Amino acid sequence: MRSSSRQAQVSPADDAAEPSPPQTPLRRNRDFNLLWSGQALSDLGTQMSAIAYPLLILAITGSAAQAGIVGSATIAGSLMWLLPAGVAADRWPRKRILAGTSLIQMIVGASVVPAVLTHHVYLAHLAAVGFIQGSALAFYTGAGRGALRRIVPLDQLPDAYARSQTRDRAAVMVGPPVGAALYSVARYLPFAADAVSFGAITLAVSLLRKPLDPEGDSVPAEQREMRLAQRVFLGLRYVFGNPYLRMVTIWATVVNGMIAGIRLTAIVLAKHLGGTPTQIGLLFSISAAIGLAGAILSKRLIDWLGGRRLVQLISCAFPVCSVLMAATSWIWMIGIAAGLTGFLLMPINVVLISKAAQLAPDHMQAQMNNAMALCWSSLAAITPALFGLIVDSIGPATMIYITAGVYAAIAIWMLSRTSMKLLADR
Repeated sequence: MRSSSRQAQVSPADDAAEPSPPQTPLRRNRDFNLLWSGQALSDLGTQMSAIAYPLLILAITGSAAQAGIVGSATIAGSLMWLLPAGVAADRWPRKRILAGTSLIQMIVGASVVPAVLTHHVYLAHLAAVGFIQGSALAFYTGAGRGALRRIVPLDQLPDAYARSQTRDRAAVMVGPPVGAALYSVARYLPFAADAVSFGAITLAVSLLRKPLDPEGDSVPAEQREMRLAQRVFLGLRYVFGNPYLRMVTIWATVVNGMIAGIRLTAIVLAKHLGGTPTQIGLLFSISAAIGLAGAILSKRLIDWLGGRRLVQLISCAFPVCSVLMAATSWIWMIGIAAGLTGFLLMPINVVLISKAAQLAPDHMQAQMNNAMALCWSSLAAITPALFGLIVDSIGPATMIYITAGVYAAIAIWMLSRTSMKLLADR
């Protein structure tokens, strides 16, 4: 196992050193645009149903606790399968995994429509839908990251990730209000739209032409002979055995956990400042819009400042944004400060994740990405509840000041890592 890990760490450098063939602009990359467009529709549908599920459950049960059960079931399914899904996506045909998991999500999501129409909505059914879709998402995520690495040349990966983040942020901003509007017209509509969106990504994947799987001879012989169960933890060992990937994973785990917890804290803080539900909802719209601007400008910021300098500046800016939020008596500053955090998160994500994709070989792409996602999703799953408990004792502003201290500590730690030298200045 150890010799396999060492071999996996040497090969990325060789892989990255290979000269790139003549390239066409990313906007003319047929397969990338197909995958991007299909995923855009799918993301929009997912965000529409994400707001519709709690609305539906609240209307039927009146229970706020039960309203979040679908989201929790989705997260549980995704976390449970991330590691084996990464192995599968690096070992079996990625195109089949992408199409098959999208089809599964379409079918189980569509099952909600007749349940709503016939007034036979059961919480167990909705939870099962969430769990199955989350499980399928784990496989899709691994295969999708691996496919992107094969579709897009290495030096165009930052641009590809920037465009993908723009797509995701736009879906987060547009999807919930559209889903709520459709729900107000007819309760089944957002679920039907979500099912159609999964059909769109299934169709887009089926039209891809480029090979998505790793080259057969790129997989070390020792890994080819491993059983599936033996490879489940290979991604984690690879990530934590590589200094750069370990640095990114630890940083992202802490930062994502803080962001997940501070969302709830921001709501409590806004209420303490006298914010109405309408104003609080608008705060999140402001935050999402500023974050979308960050996604759109990511590539320009990277080209202007360079990857390493951008990471250094943004790491130091995160605690400042938190202090602005905690110290304010103006309710709208909460949305602006949260939005600035999201704005800054977009380019730093592009820099760090695209470099990770460039370093890792094809046969480890899905395992690497899913292992990293498992780490940062696990902490983000528990920090909202943890922050809520602490806020009840010390108040929202103090909790946000503590978060600023955590941001500062993780920034100092990351900026002192020698792996930062892998990021280009310009």
